[in-house]
Amino acid sequence: MAETQLPQVRVLGFKSTFEVLPVKGNALNDDVDNRGYLLDKKGNRVKKLQEEHWVSYSPSHSPLNTVNTERVRLMIPDPDRMGEDTDGEKLRFMTHRWAQIEPAYEAFKEGREIPINGTPLSVWSGISTEQAEVLRQHSLRTVEEVRDLSEGQLERVRLPNMRDLRQQAKLFLENTGAAEAAAREQEKDKIIEAMAERMAAMEALLEERTAPKGKKDAA
Repeated sequence: MAETQLPQVRVLGFKSTFEVLPVKGNALNDDVDNRGYLLDKKGNRVKKLQEEHWVSYSPSHSPLNTVNTERVRLMIPDPDRMGEDTDGEKLRFMTHRWAQIEPAYEAFKEGREIPINGTPLSVWSGISTEQAEVLRQHSLRTVEEVRDLSEGQLERVRLPNMRDLRQQAKLFLENTGAAEAAAREQEKDKIIEAMAERMAAMEALLEERTAPKGKKDAA
C-alpha cells in the first residue's frame, strides 16, 4: 500500500451544538457495549442531551477552497476505531492532522483566541481595517496566506487590485524578514561585545591575583 500523504491543515474555527448522544460508561462498573457506551436494562444504549464540539478546517495550501466541518471527538486518533488499519497509515494520518488541530481546540475550550501560524493581518500597515475584515471573511488571517494566493483564488476575494495586494504582502514579509535578520545580527554583536568585556575584566582580575607581591605593591 502506498504511504498516505500526511495532511497540512489550518483551523478556521469551532462551534458547539447540543444533541442527544450515547453516554460513555465504565467497563468495570457499568454494562457497556463493545464501543464502551452505557447500556440500559434492555441492552439499549443510554442517551442524553450533550454538548458537541465541531471544527472547521481547510488544507493549508488552499484556504479559499475546500472547507471541512467535522465533530471534534471523531477527529481524535483512536486505535479502536481504525478497523482494518493493518499498516497504521490511517492512524498516522489522523495523528498528524490532530496535532495541528489540538492546540487551537484547547484555546477554544479555554475561551482564548485561536493561535495563528504566521504574521497576523493586524500588524500589516499596508491594508486598512476594512480590507483586513474582508480578507478574514474569506478565511485569510495572515499576510503569508495573502502572499500565497493563486491566480484563481485572487478572483474570489471581493477587493480591488488583489494582485497588487498580493505583491505588497510579499514585499512586506521580505522587508520584515530583513529587518528581523538585522535586529538579530545587532543583538548578536551586543552579546559578543558584552562577552568580550567580561573576558577582559576576568583576565585583568586573574592577572592581579597571580602577579608577584612586589609587582602588586609597585602598582
